[in-house]
Amino acid sequence: MNPNRLRAYFYLILVAAIWGAAGPIIKFTLEGLDPLPFLSYRFAIASALSLVFFAVKLKKGKKFRRLKANFSLAFVYGLLAVPIALGILFIGLDKTTVLDLTLIGVAGPLLVTAGGVHFFHDRITKRERIGILVVLAGVVLNSFFPIFKAGSSLKLTGNLLLLVFLAADASSILIAKKAVQKGIKSSNLTSLAFIIGAVTIIPLTLIVHGPNNLIFTLANLPLKYHLGVWYMALLSGSLAYYLYVRGQRSIEVSEAVLFNYLQPFFMIPLAVFWLGEKLSGSFFVGAIIIATGLVIVEYKKLSKK
Repeated sequence: MNPNRLRAYFYLILVAAIWGAAGPIIKFTLEGLDPLPFLSYRFAIASALSLVFFAVKLKKGKKFRRLKANFSLAFVYGLLAVPIALGILFIGLDKTTVLDLTLIGVAGPLLVTAGGVHFFHDRITKRERIGILVVLAGVVLNSFFPIFKAGSSLKLTGNLLLLVFLAADASSILIAKKAVQKGIKSSNLTSLAFIIGAVTIIPLTLIVHGPNNLIFTLANLPLKYHLGVWYMALLSGSLAYYLYVRGQRSIEVSEAVLFNYLQPFFMIPLAVFWLGEKLSGSFFVGAIIIATGLVIVEYKKLSKK
């Protein structure tokens, strides 16, 4: 196998493990910290590292010519990937469960696949189209199931926000692929994205919560929640985003997003055994429908192997 492709696979498997654990860690940390302060704290850490990164590069004489020439593209990526997508994810997950995120999140790679067909001329067969429709049916069923349960309007709102998150996240992945094709280094792209996140979210948090209240909250935050924020900032943030963009260099967009399907193998056990979430009948129904659709989508690839 091509060494570059093998390296890309390793990066993307590692990202799947990091992001698979991220959902439960976000949910756990939100028990002690509201979404906006959580995001501000996380982006403050990540953006500080990003500023150090750019300062060191500038000192070494780096000109960032490709980043400057395509700054508007990089800016749109950063805005979508960090403050918009992550902001919606945190707010949505605060209102619903990690298990719902597990099923709803399956639609993300399919949205990217559809975008890859349109923007990068990736090929998709009739069988794959059918499979995608089946998966989306399962995702929609799971998302709107709270309508049929009394007192679940909050969870429905959270599920709908997760769908919006997927749309924003899929768009950012496609833009990242375009940016990498134009020669922007993944490290530059992700570093700029977290600076954009800090510049947009921290002022909003100060307005909503007030400076004194925010400082008091963070100063009195238990260590276990601090660790959750640092995990999201360093591992799920800077490292995972860098590896994800780097992993896309050697393989197609539609192939790279397939590694997202590995995330539930890390996410579901943590949700059940750590957070104590319950596997409901609707979860199993949605999972069966979605799994059927994924088998249809990937049948041809699997048969070739």
